[in-house]
Amino acid sequence: MNRLLMYFPENDLALAAGEAAYTPPPAARLLHAAGEALPLWMCRPGDRFVCSGINAEWLDRMLRAFRIADVDVYDHRSVALEAAPWGWSAASRKALADAGYPMAQMPDDAALEQMRRLSHRRTASMLREAVAARLDFDIAPAAVEASCPDEVMAFAEAHAATIAKAPWSSSGRGLVRGRNMPRDAFMAQAVGIIRRQGSVMLEEEWDKTADFALLFECDGCGNATYRGISVFDTNARGGYTANALAPQPELWSRIAAMLPEGHLDALASAMARALPEVLEGYRGPLGVDMLVSSHGTIDATVELNLRYTMGFVALDFARFLAPGATGTLAVLPRPACAPAPAIIKDGLLAGGQLDLTPGNPHFAFRATVE
Repeated sequence: MNRLLMYFPENDLALAAGEAAYTPPPAARLLHAAGEALPLWMCRPGDRFVCSGINAEWLDRMLRAFRIADVDVYDHRSVALEAAPWGWSAASRKALADAGYPMAQMPDDAALEQMRRLSHRRTASMLREAVAARLDFDIAPAAVEASCPDEVMAFAEAHAATIAKAPWSSSGRGLVRGRNMPRDAFMAQAVGIIRRQGSVMLEEEWDKTADFALLFECDGCGNATYRGISVFDTNARGGYTANALAPQPELWSRIAAMLPEGHLDALASAMARALPEVLEGYRGPLGVDMLVSSHGTIDATVELNLRYTMGFVALDFARFLAPGATGTLAVLPRPACAPAPAIIKDGLLAGGQLDLTPGNPHFAFRATVE
């Protein structure tokens, strides 16, 4: 069935709030507004995407330049579409309903509560254990859940550097890095997370060589299908900044070269088998963020994102790259300059820069191709 896609980057924040009427902070609202047209690049023929106030001239120019057929903005007259928001929450369901999609065709309250439960970071710890049991080499330990100050203090004293993570958070939000932070300040922030969300997840901080993610689709019937690998960059706070754009074999080789032979293949296989076990009944996209440490250890469950990610956008946009072209897809806050002219040949991006959404004063989603 064709899909109805909707960009909803505030979904993790909405899950933490647990309310349909959730109001995201200003920065999240600005990011949402800037990226509404981003799902265009994820669409297949017959798909539609939610985008209020689309720049019709920009959309027509992109459709023609990249020879995209039978893709358009959603209106309530569209039929036989399966809702596929960035992620599911009470707030994203309300946003789809406000756009005209039938409430009866979306997950009910019980299904959304199950989604919220699975999106808690403790699920990533469970996944780590299920993956580790299927490997014949060691991976980084699972995060530990703490629900009181004494547990936080005991963990911090036992490790050289500790990261505290809010149970519902992602992309660098809700992270407290204990390295180079006074212990009292770290404790205050970690205990604040416990007060707001009931517990905090604690991990040892690693010196990393690379960030990457494995992308899957779960069918809800015990199967997880591998979609691709995402190689990305983050800032000092752990927030996402950019994805590498390249053919999948090249991205795979970049990460595999940092690991002992066969380890990446074994990890992907173990992950595909473990995911349906841990996420029983989950149906939809997901990305498992990972890292390679400076001494070659894999942290296989840095984050478990039960939703679309920028890695999926990069994966799908790679269809529009000319043969041999590589580059980056970056989220740029308040870009200081206009993109360099895009070189488009035969419906493919061969060089230059292209903003994947209409011009916006706050954020740009910019592909740069060499």
